[in-house]
Amino acid sequence: MTYYKLKIFLLIFIFSHLLACSANKSYKLSGNAFGAIYYIVIENDKILDPNEIHSNIKYILNNIDNSASNYKNNSEIFALNEFKGGTFKSVSSNLFNIIQKAKVVGDQTNGYFDITLGDIKISKGFYLDKKSIKKDIKRNYTYKDIVLSGNNLVKKPYSHVNIDLSGIAKGYAVDLVFNYLISKNISNFLINIGGEIKTYSRTEDFITIAIDDPTNNQQYIEEVLLNNNSIATSGTYIDTVNFEGLEISHITNPKTLRNVSNLNILVSVIHEECAIADGLATGLIAMNPEKIINFSNSNGIASMLTIVRKGELEKSYSTEFLKYLSD
Repeated sequence: MTYYKLKIFLLIFIFSHLLACSANKSYKLSGNAFGAIYYIVIENDKILDPNEIHSNIKYILNNIDNSASNYKNNSEIFALNEFKGGTFKSVSSNLFNIIQKAKVVGDQTNGYFDITLGDIKISKGFYLDKKSIKKDIKRNYTYKDIVLSGNNLVKKPYSHVNIDLSGIAKGYAVDLVFNYLISKNISNFLINIGGEIKTYSRTEDFITIAIDDPTNNQQYIEEVLLNNNSIATSGTYIDTVNFEGLEISHITNPKTLRNVSNLNILVSVIHEECAIADGLATGLIAMNPEKIINFSNSNGIASMLTIVRKGELEKSYSTEFLKYLSD
């Protein structure tokens, strides 16, 4: 099997028509969050305080990390996973909203996006010591068995249900940062958190996002034009472990409970909400690759599938995705 350690993609971006506007003030913010690099480019017709804006953004990202991180044993999701089943637990509005959106994406992907697969990932060596998961427990539940109620209450069907929000939390964080920058009445900006991207242009100009070529044969493989939209990508090469002699992806097929072992697949999704795009990309890539585009077309999803076979790229697009391609 040819395995490419694909670069962090979606990092090349061009402000079409925007950077030419010399009257705008430009600011670049960057840092680390969720184990990834983030950077934010802002253009505004008035002078801003970048330190204040960056401080507020870091506060937002830290809150999401404390709510949804599977790597922190003091996070909200860790506490929820340790909580008994059959009883409601009060959580923050952020955690509640992420779970709520995850359930929506679960329905949209016909169950291929399922946040109750945490135990499967842990048992394979992701996140925690795999010996800490109880064995021989029947998995007669899915994300649909998580119950949400008003006032930010969440109930798991059983105590051993382990919720994993890694496939949607980063996109949700992008949406929150987006909303914050909108509240500051900023003219134009681009948010990139580990490859999950959302753009805004008050003047309705398009921002061109170039997707890196995983084979390094060319500078990029595709350009998409976004205007107040998001693009998220899921790749089977990210976050892998060696399990019983086989390198496997963190992507798990909820129907078979097997981790994807083909490490040459990339799925990009465009959607107004980055959280939804993030979840859809994760759900689609868990499917049989031969079904991804047909499923996307049947459900109005803007997706691009990239597969590397013997060093060559194969790209497929859904009808909705074609609308965003650069001429």
